[in-house]
This record gives sequence, C-alpha cells and structure tokens, in this order.
Amino acid sequence: MKRLVIFGFFFFMFQFSHAQNQVTAEVENFKNNNGICQACIFQSASAFEKMQALQCINAAVQDKRAVLKFTGLPDGDYAIFVFHDVNRNNKMDNNFLGIPKEGYGASNNKLPFAAAPKFTENKFVLSNHANLQLKIRLRNL
Repeated sequence: MKRLVIFGFFFFMFQFSHAQNQVTAEVENFKNNNGICQACIFQSASAFEKMQALQCINAAVQDKRAVLKFTGLPDGDYAIFVFHDVNRNNKMDNNFLGIPKEGYGASNNKLPFAAAPKFTENKFVLSNHANLQLKIRLRNL
C-alpha cells in the first residue's frame, strides 16, 4: 500500500510539472485562398527577433481563413507570428524596400505601422493545461 501511495504521488507530480497546453489560432483576412498559412510559436523575445521558433506549422487557406493548432506546449510565455505564403516558398516575401508583399500577423494583433511585431506586445501566458483560442487578423500592405 505504501508503494502505491508513493507511486501515485510521483505520478501526480510528474504530470503536474509537465503540464501540456495548446493554442488554436483562427487566422482571417487573407486576400485569397492561394498558398498556405504558415505560423510559428516562440518562447522568448530573443527567439522571436531571431525567428528561432519552438514550433512551426502550416494550414490550407479556405474561405480566406485558416485554423492552426499548437499542442504539447509547456507552461510559459509565448507569441505567434503568421504569414500568408501565397507562392509556397516557405518565406515571407518583401519588396525592394523591405515591405512585406504577403499578409502577416501576430498573436495579439499588435502590428506597428513601420516595424516588425514585437514579442512583448504579442505575448500570452499558458499554464495549467490551457486550451487558448486566438483570432489573428492578417495585415495586407
């Protein structure tokens, strides 16, 4: 009996300390249904700035929207960056001035006018087996 109690305690602690969360992002405001929606999730400001994602996923664009789901995320701070990869070349295309030619967005829809989105303005917190739902609106220039 004592072994069972000890096993149960450690099993509970392991499950609690390794809480897994998920985020579902509904992305809207695509110009068309061409290409795919690419999304990456980041755990820190430095990773966000260097585009060193924890996970990247993509989804088909249907009816000018896409739904993406990130799973198995440990507790912590996160931010998501998304873009409409119209030509499926796995990168966000810019014009000769560096202005994006494809729609883009971030988790809290905080998109500065003439700069890249910031982690701090777009971060959210996951904990305790969260199942977060986000709506992200693309900016098309």
